[in-house]
Amino acid sequence: MSETQDHWYHRQAIERLAQHVIFERDAAAKSEQIEMLRGLVLRYGRDMDPELFGFEARGELVRLGLWGRIGPAES
Repeated sequence: MSETQDHWYHRQAIERLAQHVIFERDAAAKSEQIEMLRGLVLRYGRDMDPELFGFEARGELVRLGLWGRIGPAES
């Protein structure tokens, strides 16, 4: 699965937000960021290659229950 420029931008947004959520201390800001992350994953996640994600972002997406939405749907 090759990655277009749009896919790269969306993956970068998801990765950076997932990495940032871990360190957020303000509960309101953290929940808002998690909702933004969910929205991005639900909208763009199926078009992404899971192998391109870094360890920290993958771990946070697993913790939030969003990792199953990255990559093509399993039959």
